Amino acid sequence: MKKFFLSTLLVLIFTTIFSVFYLSFFGYETKRFNEVIKDIIRKNDKNIDLTFEKVKISMDIKKFSIFVGLSNPELSYFKNPIPLENLKASIHPISMLQGKNSIKKVNLNTGYMDLESIKPAIIRSKPSNAKTVLLNNIEKSKFKVNLELDFDEDLKLTDQSIFNGSVKQTKIKIKDEYLIQNINFNFFYKQDLLSLKNFSGKFNGVKVYDSIINYKSHVEGHKIHGTLKTKLDSSGQILEKIFSTFGFNEKIFTKLSLKGYSENQFNLSLDKTLALKKVSINSEGVVNSLSAKIKNKINNQLLKKEIEKIELKDLSYNLKYNDKKIKSISIDAKTKIHEEFHHINFSKKGKTNKIEINFSKKENPIKIPLIHYSFDQEGFKLSTEYYSDSRDNIFFKTFNFIAKEDLFMIKDLKLDKNYNLLNFDKISVQTKLNGDFNNDFSIVNKKKIEIKGTKFDAKLLAKELSGRSKNDFLKNISKNIEIDFDQVLTNTEFPLGKFRLIGRINKGNFVKLSGKSEFANGKYLDVSLKKQESTNLKILEIHSGLAKPLINSYKFFDGLEEGNLVYISKFNNQGSTGILEVNNFRLIKAPAFAQLLTLADLKGLTDTLKGEGISFDTLVVKYRANTKTMDIEEIFMIGPSISILIDGYVEKESGLISLRGTLVPAKTLNTLVSKIPVIGDILIGKKVGEGLFGVSFKIKGLPNQTKTTVNPVKTLTPRFIT
Repeated sequence: MKKFFLSTLLVLIFTTIFSVFYLSFFGYETKRFNEVIKDIIRKNDKNIDLTFEKVKISMDIKKFSIFVGLSNPELSYFKNPIPLENLKASIHPISMLQGKNSIKKVNLNTGYMDLESIKPAIIRSKPSNAKTVLLNNIEKSKFKVNLELDFDEDLKLTDQSIFNGSVKQTKIKIKDEYLIQNINFNFFYKQDLLSLKNFSGKFNGVKVYDSIINYKSHVEGHKIHGTLKTKLDSSGQILEKIFSTFGFNEKIFTKLSLKGYSENQFNLSLDKTLALKKVSINSEGVVNSLSAKIKNKINNQLLKKEIEKIELKDLSYNLKYNDKKIKSISIDAKTKIHEEFHHINFSKKGKTNKIEINFSKKENPIKIPLIHYSFDQEGFKLSTEYYSDSRDNIFFKTFNFIAKEDLFMIKDLKLDKNYNLLNFDKISVQTKLNGDFNNDFSIVNKKKIEIKGTKFDAKLLAKELSGRSKNDFLKNISKNIEIDFDQVLTNTEFPLGKFRLIGRINKGNFVKLSGKSEFANGKYLDVSLKKQESTNLKILEIHSGLAKPLINSYKFFDGLEEGNLVYISKFNNQGSTGILEVNNFRLIKAPAFAQLLTLADLKGLTDTLKGEGISFDTLVVKYRANTKTMDIEEIFMIGPSISILIDGYVEKESGLISLRGTLVPAKTLNTLVSKIPVIGDILIGKKVGEGLFGVSFKIKGLPNQTKTTVNPVKTLTPRFIT
């Protein structure tokens, strides 16, 4: 009996060992459990339909688990087919013997399927933020999964379940603002942590490639972090939309084009509604090329030509963004202004910004006309360091233009948010023109403004000041001012020497001044400005022993030589009146006057004008101006050979000129007529310059487009002009 039991035990042990060995290494296939397994699945969820050919049983000794696999499985859920490639369950033997749920894990591998096919399963899953995103934000997707499902005793999924797989051809919409297309990635999900690797897609024209995104769901919302690698080669409306997405005003540009790439490390916090709460970005990249046409061209007095297009190439940048602010940024690029590329470097750290531009040797786009200077030397560099305060005022610690021996330096410059001057410490200017210094002075701003130096080039000063509309750049400045120059260069052969001026500026405007200077030939210049208390008008008086240096910048006075000048003007913010008188001068060449004489068929006077010139005793200009027009009440010129009387107007905005006048030659002939008793007084008049014989003319048109018409010799009544 003992031998029988021993033999039986040995057989059982051997059979068990053999079975375990066989199941561990080869497994066992059978159809006996097909219906049993199907019944178990139906009991848990009637909407699952599973069919398969055989059941393969294998064993893992280490984990003391039995694995049940299905060959050629076909699965559908709510009648939606799910392409299964593998399905295997882990059964705990002891739990099975105890009558408990013995299925601990299920491994499932699928082929690619559409999102729509599993939405019923998602709907039945427990509420979560991931479920909300899958149902509401993903419009379409294809994916395959490798699942390791972990079950508790009630056959419910535990948080130890693992989901991984691949996604392709996916389209996600976040609210109505952002659309991400052509998404492909590999994913891993466990315990509300989702990791996406090899991520690629397209977001409003930006291509994303080889990126990593990690998503974590928590009670307060969502956290997303990772690395995005992007490429952009776009233009037109797509690029305008990208600019708009990132907060740039794309409406100021047309014909946008950009090509480049970047790598961006980011951290995002979103609330439960997917609204953005916090953003942190570290970005670096390269812009191979960027071009845009500016709708409103950039043009001001400091540019030689207006800028109508922006072009950048070989741009590299590094950006740190946090709490809705740029913490630091550095940019190194080549920017094209007009026809040449210039090297630019920009950096920002905290509040401090630094800019350095090294201009091309061939072309420099900057000029400073007030000092008659254009930075045309090689090696010209612009550099500045500045920051802004809470009121958007701009503080420039330094602002430098430097080129070999030339420099234009401003220290501690302060501008308000509208770029009006608040304050400055010192301005130093030293420039050369044709090898000689034409500017060498400094402006110091302390208790008073002191402008001192050996030279100041004022060749373009009058033209620049007369061509500018009123602005508020100096409205914050109210101080006494002193100017002291050894020499002031004019646009004539007559420089000013020993120029001295004292005055008072109130809210950016001179309220009084007194200045004196000398010309090289012993002539003088005397300037004064005072306020007439009874009328609140300012009165400007200029007395000059030489007229040409003061009026040579105005085209009307082209060809005027010799003569002295007296100018008196009364003005306020609404308008002005003025009288200019020049005595004992000559007109030589004078293109506009020559054209008039030619049209009037006065060949003799034309020849004289081309030679030694035509002499005049007096020129008087009387005008009245407001913000829109200058009404010329009278321009009166009288000389031995000819007299002229003109009136008309000039529109300030358009520059339209409209003049009419009478030219009276042969002063001697008219003088003889004037001596006839009674008749002479009636026909000629009693004032010098009123004549009997003359030519009427009209000049009208826009600048450089004026047309002159002449009416032949006719009899004129006193001071009547047609």
